[in-house]
Amino acid sequence: MTTGSDQQQPATDERRQTRGLATQERVLAAAAEEFTAYGVDGARINRIATNARASKERIYAWFGDKESLFDSIMQCGLDELAEAVPISTDLVDYTVRLHDVFTARPDLQRVAVWAWLHDGSRPTPLAAQRLDSYRHKIRTITEAQRDGLVEASWEPHHLLVMLITLATSWLMAPAEVRQIAADSGASAERRAQVRFAAERLLTPHPAKPGSTIPVQ
Repeated sequence: MTTGSDQQQPATDERRQTRGLATQERVLAAAAEEFTAYGVDGARINRIATNARASKERIYAWFGDKESLFDSIMQCGLDELAEAVPISTDLVDYTVRLHDVFTARPDLQRVAVWAWLHDGSRPTPLAAQRLDSYRHKIRTITEAQRDGLVEASWEPHHLLVMLITLATSWLMAPAEVRQIAADSGASAERRAQVRFAAERLLTPHPAKPGSTIPVQ
């Protein structure tokens, strides 16, 4: 025979789990804002805890230290980008779509830039999932080169860096240049220039007599 307390216990556990998940979501949202504004070095767990209405102890229990929490935020951002901008062998289109997402969501780009600055000096290995995401992009570029869709003389990883730089170029440009450009060009014109630059970079060049193209 089931007692009232036995029936109440599962419902209580379910409510606690729901509250825990809601708190974790608030922590991730607060951490994303914190890292976007201050980077990894400047971020403070105290502020994240206050803004998320969560205890520091709970944050540490769920996510580990600040570096681990940042890795979680970065992975969320990479997952969001991978879903919004899946790479394909049409690398011009990929670059323009990446530009569009970063223009609409500059917070994603700021977190990525903080990671690029911070991770370059990290002594510890990067998360395997993050590395796999970029390895997939490099494999796609290599495939496009082998199919003759993309200039094959570029090293794939160098080309990926250049495409990312193109996609983020206007958002990373000096404020003075952006102010000057604002007087003569709209966002659509900047987008067109990103496409034009990507096409020039990616279009296969006819091999000159006696020249060799490095095998990928």
